[in-house]
Amino acid sequence: MKRGMVLFYTCGLVLGIILISTVVGCDEPYAYNVSDVPSYCQLGGNRCGATCAQMLIQFCCEKVSPSYVPSWYTGNLTTNQQYLLHYNTTTGAWSGWLKDYHDANGINSPYKHPDAVNEAIMTLKESAPGNFNVLHNTDRDILMHDVVYWIKKMDYPSATLKSGYHWVLIYGFETDVEPTPSNTITLNKISIIEPSCAGCTDPGIGGIDIPDMSATAWFDDYWDVGAALWPGHAYHNEYIAVVEPPEKHGVVQYEKGYIGTKEEIIAKENIMKKALEYVKSKNLAQYRSLRYMADAQPQEAILVEWPDKKKYYYLVLFSTKETGPVQAVMVLNAYNGNYRECGALCKPLIFLKEKEAISVLLEKAKIKEYKKLDARLTYITSDITQTHYLPFWKITVDEKIFYVDQNRAVHNKLTEMEK
Repeated sequence: MKRGMVLFYTCGLVLGIILISTVVGCDEPYAYNVSDVPSYCQLGGNRCGATCAQMLIQFCCEKVSPSYVPSWYTGNLTTNQQYLLHYNTTTGAWSGWLKDYHDANGINSPYKHPDAVNEAIMTLKESAPGNFNVLHNTDRDILMHDVVYWIKKMDYPSATLKSGYHWVLIYGFETDVEPTPSNTITLNKISIIEPSCAGCTDPGIGGIDIPDMSATAWFDDYWDVGAALWPGHAYHNEYIAVVEPPEKHGVVQYEKGYIGTKEEIIAKENIMKKALEYVKSKNLAQYRSLRYMADAQPQEAILVEWPDKKKYYYLVLFSTKETGPVQAVMVLNAYNGNYRECGALCKPLIFLKEKEAISVLLEKAKIKEYKKLDARLTYITSDITQTHYLPFWKITVDEKIFYVDQNRAVHNKLTEMEK
């Protein structure tokens, strides 16, 4: 073969490899995170909307680090959440524009209503640029596209209702391609702040930071139903978000998680191994709130029953000390071990084991004798807990049911959130 022909074929082979690489594609996923988002925890079960409004107001108005107290506070952080709610805990009375809104519209749970959250932001943001809106749609895939697009476009976080009744803050996401006003994208993961925190006595403690949650976990466990509140009124059965500015329409897609039988549940030892592998493969220590994961070890894997979802999940507890308080938790699919999410707790917590939970109950309920006792670690969205990071013990003593939460408090009844 002539030298020229050899060169021709060689060049053709190289060009072919380049073209094949281009066609196959090695594009990196598109990731976007809003930086320096304030994190606060809610002081009570009714304050999630006020807390998310508080985070958005401080971020959009002040653009400063979370530790700074904005000039518009009339008192401490506790007073501010009271102001946003206009609710007197002593008298149980509503006041101000929230009461007016409730009376004029006949709305139950007005402290969680999207218009109330939006009005709090718009009223208190001190002429900051932008115009927040309540986005709502019965098609969650379209609305989620709106949310991630405007988070990227405006560099603002977004408040949204999870599980139909509880507010959380979205501040980051990863998709297969960059969101445009109307394209179709695949959501890979999302980052949120969950304001529900065990034993929150000062909002400055912060909420639960979940920087790495799979899209499967988000759609299966958080954005799984439309608004369950306000039947007969606007937003009922719709997916809700408060974001700046007006909506555009595209679509997101995701992979649904597998729910198996109880017999398929993976052994704890195997789940612990998988959790360690995920710490490395997902490089979880890259996130500011999870930096200590580089040195943390899985302390224990606990199986939690989620009866209203008709499934179980594993909660893997992480600590930098072998027997120290838990600093972060990882949620794994109990049936195939797939990764779902990992988040940093608002404050270190020693989780309640079964033996201690039973002891706490017997002592506080003054039970000295019984014939039969059954204890199960359970999560139900309720007045006891609003995050599946903090399951409670459901203990049945001679057919009477008690609940012991992670703060060692005993409850005689459980009130599920409106469905």
